[in-house]
Amino acid sequence: MVITKIEKQKKNKERYNISIDGEFAFGLYEDSLVKYGLRSGDELTPEKIKEMQEYDEFGYGKKVAYSFLAYKQRSKKELVKKLKLKKISDDSIEKITELLEKQKYLNDGVYAVNYIEDKLNSRPIGKRLAKLKLSEKGIDKELIEATLEKIYTEDTETEYAEKVLEKYVKKVKYKNEADKKNKCYKYLISKGFDFDTVKRVLGIEY
Repeated sequence: MVITKIEKQKKNKERYNISIDGEFAFGLYEDSLVKYGLRSGDELTPEKIKEMQEYDEFGYGKKVAYSFLAYKQRSKKELVKKLKLKKISDDSIEKITELLEKQKYLNDGVYAVNYIEDKLNSRPIGKRLAKLKLSEKGIDKELIEATLEKIYTEDTETEYAEKVLEKYVKKVKYKNEADKKNKCYKYLISKGFDFDTVKRVLGIEY
């Protein structure tokens, strides 16, 4: 198995087509080409080709991951989904996520806290909805519980509910006080606040 041609791809200038015995065999990124010092005339074994392709995929996957994490914090589940969309193999994905966790670029614990705190600073939500949203992000159940325990107390959840209600009553239309209370109740429940919190907050005069 002899390399007969190395040619830069037309659509992707960072990637090269490798031809063996006169036929296209596989593609590699420039970094991989340089690492292995490939030249026309080099002999390759199936094992060497497999090694190079795995290295190439891992390198490409890392670039995708670093770019994906560069402008916004992500959960592990979100990153895995992104890598799968880029056709990265499960083995490479596992290696990439392990590396990024060691490098502190990927940390579901930090992500969970920051995600909920950002929500609370912009549009507060109740503990129940926060739990659902973190679950959708793929955060581990025990980590979710620990995060919510850290952020929510009875007093703070009441404060968040009051802020939500204060904005809502300024725009909602109602026929009478009973209608007002009913609409406020449904709205707060939809925002993830539990019954006891909603009941406490609706006792406040607005």
